[in-house]
Amino acid sequence: MKLVYYRKQVPNFGDDLNALLWPALAPGLFDDDPEVGFVGIGTIIGMPCGDLTRLHVFSTGIGNDRPEAWRGKQVEYWCVRGPISARMLGLPAERAITDGAILTPLVEGFPKAATGGGGTLVIPHFETLDHPGWPEVARLTGYELLDPRADPVAVIGRIAGARLVLTESLHGAILADVYGIPWIAFATSKNFGVTKWVDWTHSLGLEFDLAMIPPPDPGPVLAFGRPPAPFGQTRRFDPEEAFAHFDDRVLPDPVTLTSRLKGVVKRSPLIRPFLGFSAARTAEALQRLAGTPPALSAAALRLALRDRMMERLAALAAQPR
Repeated sequence: MKLVYYRKQVPNFGDDLNALLWPALAPGLFDDDPEVGFVGIGTIIGMPCGDLTRLHVFSTGIGNDRPEAWRGKQVEYWCVRGPISARMLGLPAERAITDGAILTPLVEGFPKAATGGGGTLVIPHFETLDHPGWPEVARLTGYELLDPRADPVAVIGRIAGARLVLTESLHGAILADVYGIPWIAFATSKNFGVTKWVDWTHSLGLEFDLAMIPPPDPGPVLAFGRPPAPFGQTRRFDPEEAFAHFDDRVLPDPVTLTSRLKGVVKRSPLIRPFLGFSAARTAEALQRLAGTPPALSAAALRLALRDRMMERLAALAAQPR
C-alpha cells in the first residue's frame, strides 16, 4: 500500500516522521499501489487522497477536514489519535489509542529514551516561523529556539535532550511526552487546532490547558486572527469545545467589506509598529509561562498504549492482501 501523509513545500517534522517510522516498523507493508493507502501520522482524516480507493487509517486524527470528503472510498480505521476522533467517526472507543509518534523510540536512529543535558526549548508552529522575531526572543530568554521545519531526526534528538518544552507545535508536545519531557502548550494566533490537541491529550488522560502568548511580530495575528482567548490568559478546553472548534476551523470565515478594509489597514507598514507586538513582550510572556505547572502523561500508560498500537500494526500487516 502507498504511504499517505501531509506534504508541503515547507517541511514539518511531525508529518515527515511518517517516512521514517512506518517503513521501519512494517517494512513489508509499503509499495506504490495506486489504489490502496496507509494514512499515517497527522491531522488528515478527510484529506484529499487522489485516486486511492481503499484507505487503512492508522493513528491519524481529525481536525482539519470533513470526514465526509472520503465518501465513496473504502476506509478501515485500525486506530485513531484519540476519543474525539473516535466519537466524530462513530467508532468503538477502543479504536482510540493515541498519536502514532509514540512508537518513535522503537525505530533505529531515534533516541530510545530521554538523553538529558538540555535546557528549555521553544517550538513555534511551523507557519508562525514565517514571521520575524523569534531568534531575538531566544536571545532575550536564554531558551533554545527549535525550528519544526528541520529534519525529524535532528528535531526529535533535541526534544529528547530538553528539560522543558514550550510548544505551539502539536508534535513538539507529542514527542516531548513520548520521552517523558514536561511540556506546556501555547498559541500565538488563531492558527491553532484545539480539536486535535484535545483529542491527543485526552488519549493520555490529560486535560488540555492552552496559554495565549503574543508573537514578536504581528504577522501571525494579521494572517490568521487572534487566538481563542486574550493574550496572557491560560484556558482549559474540554471535549465539547473541541467539537465546536472543529466546526469553526473547517468552515471559512465570512469575508465582508469591513473585514477587508480592516485587513488592509492592519497590514500597512505604517500601522504595524503601533500594534504592540515585540520580541521583549513575547520573551517576558514565555518566561512567565515556563514557571507554570507543565503537563506530562504517566509513563506506564504510554508503554501500555505503545503496546496496543504495535498489536494493531501487526494485525494490519498480517491481513491478506
